[in-house]
Amino acid sequence: MIKKGIFKNYFSFSYRRKALDKLLEKNKNYYKGIVLDVGGRDRGNFEKPKTKVEKWIFADIISEHNPDVVLDVANMQGIESETIDVVNAIELFEHVEQIESGLKECYRVLKKGGVMILSCPFLTPLHGDPFDFQRWTETKWKNKLKENGFVVEKFEITGFYFTILADFKKALIRSLPKVVSYFCKLFYPLLDLVISLDKTRWVLKNPKLNKFHNGYFIVVRKL
Repeated sequence: MIKKGIFKNYFSFSYRRKALDKLLEKNKNYYKGIVLDVGGRDRGNFEKPKTKVEKWIFADIISEHNPDVVLDVANMQGIESETIDVVNAIELFEHVEQIESGLKECYRVLKKGGVMILSCPFLTPLHGDPFDFQRWTETKWKNKLKENGFVVEKFEITGFYFTILADFKKALIRSLPKVVSYFCKLFYPLLDLVISLDKTRWVLKNPKLNKFHNGYFIVVRKL
């Protein structure tokens, strides 16, 4: 039996989105208690464990997205301090102009021992939602998270040189006229082979190729 959405996943989603889905599934055990899902409109194929936790709060800055609460992560006055077990911030902070204010607010609302799960792109196209402000490097993320009181438990890169190259090829194919685009999509299995190179020692140990990052998946804790 074919799972619902499998074709959309394969032909429409970027390799970064697929990697995020896998990492979120792998780390699903972090979702417990009261979860504040900031900017958390459902994307990808990861099924959020909304019914497995005490409470799942969908927050967004845009009221038209029908969130449980309208807020800006950089100023969450409506959320009391130390009341949240998990902050979910997937593909959020590139859209936040004042990231450090957002990190401080996430730290404030988290209970002691609470967790923030976040992801952020690096070498990926600009995408306004409603705006796209910046890209931070691995070093800056680690430094700023530490400065704001978080301890990094997991930090994973979601793709190196060949994953970025393959996603760029996908973007090109999607920009072509429909008939040409449909034909080119027949060659997606070749792109699957290309991205497998990123897991090889040749790339991982190569001081040129391993400096290309398409983004990060991070789990931090408030001690």
